[in-house]
Amino acid sequence: MIVAHGISKAFVGRKAASVVALRNVDLCVDRGTFVSLIGPSGCGKSTLLRILGGLERPSSGTIDMAPGRGADATETVKTAFVFQDHSLFPWLTVLDNVAFGLRMAGVPKAVRRERARMWLARVGLAGFERHYPEELSGGMRQRLSLARAFVTDPDILLMDEPMGSLDAQTRLLVQEDLIRLWEETRKTVLLVTHSIDEALLLGDRVVVMTARPGQVKLDLRIELGRPRTMAITGERAFGELKAKIWEALRDEVERSLELT
Repeated sequence: MIVAHGISKAFVGRKAASVVALRNVDLCVDRGTFVSLIGPSGCGKSTLLRILGGLERPSSGTIDMAPGRGADATETVKTAFVFQDHSLFPWLTVLDNVAFGLRMAGVPKAVRRERARMWLARVGLAGFERHYPEELSGGMRQRLSLARAFVTDPDILLMDEPMGSLDAQTRLLVQEDLIRLWEETRKTVLLVTHSIDEALLLGDRVVVMTARPGQVKLDLRIELGRPRTMAITGERAFGELKAKIWEALRDEVERSLELT
């Protein structure tokens, strides 16, 4: 679904000093798979996600979305973002927040409201249609963000630490929600996270990045089977994979501290 080759990104500061965030990143994401992207702070994970979603332009490199779909594939592939800060519209009701993307796509009012209600029910927010985001807990707002992303039926879902601001218990609940929704829809998902447990629990693959400038250090296929529940985190295979990822990540975290 995504083929990125040789992606580099440099940011030029006010005094013309540039910071290279990414250098020669190659990444392929198969259709219908869930890929977790992990690395130290400042390694360019979020920048890569924004480049893939069209919010940033790479300094060099190429991106092919949905190879084989034709010359206009980049125009026909639909992407949706879920951010850590929810990015909800505080002046819109819960229902209208979910329906917003459909409204921008020209979907008739009755249809978009019906689809929005369906997705609110799927994320456990039925009955909150008339509420506003400020009236919801952090976990409920993140479920709302998931509903808003899924309702547009995107080809690719790009998630930038969507559970990073949640407390540990709420995070587990939202992770369970995301696992269930992905099992039901099998969307192509690329998730940025700092949590090894989260990366393993959710991903078919875990891609480990180096300290800045970010490059792919390890691309690990996760053979833990589906469907998954939280119980898998107690299995020996899970622990062995976690140790392997940390072994690859530890030196990069230490190096990133030297760069700050």
